[in-house]
Amino acid sequence: MTPAPLNSRWRTPVFWLAWAVLLALALSARLADWHNVFVGDQVELVATDSHYYVRFAHLQRLAFPRFESFDPYINHPTGASIIWPPLHTWTVALFLALGPADPERAAAWVDPVLALLELGLLALLVRRWLGGTVALAMLALLALVPAGVMAGALGNADHHVHEPTLAALCALLLGRALRTRDTRLGVATGAVLGLAPLLTTSGFVLMPGLAAALPLAALLDRRTEGPDVGRVGLAMGLGAAGVLALGVVSFGEPLSLAYHGLTSFQPLFALALLSGASGLATLLERRRGWPFQLGLALPCALPLVPELSRALHHLMLGDPLLAMVMESIPLWKDPEFARDLLGPVLLLLPVGLAVASVRLWKERDVALAPLVLGALSLGAAALLQARFTQALTGSGALLIAASLTGALRDMRPLPRRASTALLVLMGLPLLSEALPHPRLPDASPMAPVRSTMAWMREHTPAPSLPWDVHARPAWGVVAQYDMGHLLVLWAERPAVATPFSQVPVHQRANAQATAVLAATSEEEAHALLQELSARYLLLTPVGDLIGRPHQPLTGTITPWLYEHAGLATGERAASTRFRLVHDSAESRRKYPERPYARLFEVVKGAELRGHCDPHAPVTALLDLETARGQTLRYEPRTTAGADGTFLLRVAYPTTRDTREADVLARGSYQVQCPGGGGSAVVSEQAVREGQRVEVEGTPRPERSLHSVDE
Repeated sequence: MTPAPLNSRWRTPVFWLAWAVLLALALSARLADWHNVFVGDQVELVATDSHYYVRFAHLQRLAFPRFESFDPYINHPTGASIIWPPLHTWTVALFLALGPADPERAAAWVDPVLALLELGLLALLVRRWLGGTVALAMLALLALVPAGVMAGALGNADHHVHEPTLAALCALLLGRALRTRDTRLGVATGAVLGLAPLLTTSGFVLMPGLAAALPLAALLDRRTEGPDVGRVGLAMGLGAAGVLALGVVSFGEPLSLAYHGLTSFQPLFALALLSGASGLATLLERRRGWPFQLGLALPCALPLVPELSRALHHLMLGDPLLAMVMESIPLWKDPEFARDLLGPVLLLLPVGLAVASVRLWKERDVALAPLVLGALSLGAAALLQARFTQALTGSGALLIAASLTGALRDMRPLPRRASTALLVLMGLPLLSEALPHPRLPDASPMAPVRSTMAWMREHTPAPSLPWDVHARPAWGVVAQYDMGHLLVLWAERPAVATPFSQVPVHQRANAQATAVLAATSEEEAHALLQELSARYLLLTPVGDLIGRPHQPLTGTITPWLYEHAGLATGERAASTRFRLVHDSAESRRKYPERPYARLFEVVKGAELRGHCDPHAPVTALLDLETARGQTLRYEPRTTAGADGTFLLRVAYPTTRDTREADVLARGSYQVQCPGGGGSAVVSEQAVREGQRVEVEGTPRPERSLHSVDE
């Protein structure tokens, strides 16, 4: 990783021209999906974390200068503290402040702008230390590798955009610090490591590879004079711990040791890992101070053992939601997915690792140690979960650029030209990333529910002020987890299940929502919804349930409500606890006659009371009309008792003057039974509160004085 010789004068303008062209390609690649993000007056953000960032950032705008992590609309009825990084959230809030009239349109630009700024500045720093050729080669890869493009794509406001830059920057800084043995650069590296968890939730995964580079550098390059590797590493650990401690006190929970948030786990983990690695490096260099460094690591590490065990459990997909989402797919199980994410990097990375490892061993170029071990550790993480591929692209791009540039420089002219041509040919397919994507009619899986969410916001009563984090909402909504962020943003209604995971409150809420969707009886589902104080049940196309990936939905209430609107079927009686209040205007692709989304209100059900012949079958008939113009026949049934009286629970009112439903009755209930029958008018209040309604026209049995006395 030797710096390139000084460029001649004519090479300087060539560098700036190439730098500008590559940044233009990077921008073009990240804006390539323009036609699918800006669709008419709508903005289709990348689903669905970007949608919650719009809400979360707006909450911070209202709370500024405080950082408000608690959101009562997540994981109703308890609410939840959100572990997302504060500095990135404030960045999104800044974009929203620049475009307050259309927050989703403003949020769509967050990641492309950040990606362009970070890539441009990183390339300039690499040029300063490693030369223009390495900088341009790295920039070319980061500009067009699919995983990096996805992290900073238009319509994305997520924190993963920082991971490629952070991974490359930390490896570059530590490599320079190890070469020069400059403790100030060690502190700077630690400060960047400390800032990483404030910018992305995956920031702490950068530490293991960098920590492992310290003893390796000490083993390969023992110096008798000047600062030692251990001192550089300790400076890095103290810098990281100091910045992290400040971040935890300012934004997090100092009394918690949970690994997944801004807690005391973060600075203790940095001290334990980096001071332990520094102590080992000092010991290998046979310098003084290693007992102190190792002694500092031990008390910091011991309290973290339970959380480290839990983190490893989650890394191995122990969390139910992680086990089923695409970004957690182990790349070793899906080589095609790995190829789609990494492109030619999938082939170049092993070559770069081999070349860099040989140079590291033979030339004792310790500046390569953070690159090699960083890429290895992040590669191992990406093999276990695809979410770590973004960080791998940053570390891998710098490793490939530095190692292969050095190898080409050492070749003879003819092999160098042939190898350069081969590398260019391998990279040419990446240019397709910069081509505009065609408009796809079904590009967004979330678009078909937008109108239903808007209907909920306008027609259902507000459970609380939606932007007041101190107000406890009166009720919530149960839906599939992937609807959670859309419910709190578009519908402004509290969600039980969400795409959040790993934290116990998220896991518990998702399990409770799954229990409702997997309930086998209406009464079981109703009881669970009552416990959650959930007033509405939103149904959309359901795949696998969280924690039950292979359990079929057959026999549960979900297909009955979604496919049959809770009406009587051959297997089930008509619903008496779920009132269909809205069918979406959007239809399912394969079944255009059926709505894409259905919203049910959870009700106690009014009780129709009347009299028929003893043990006679009783049926109530009610025609319903939906906003789609379809007619539904609602036919709840029961059986009269031995004395001929009956109580029949019904879920629908007969009133039409309501704004809280657009599935309306066409008349009153017509009750049919031998020896009785009649009609009944049922109010919304009766349905919601379980009031009793007399059936008009039903003859009442005579009661004797003897029966009264009895």
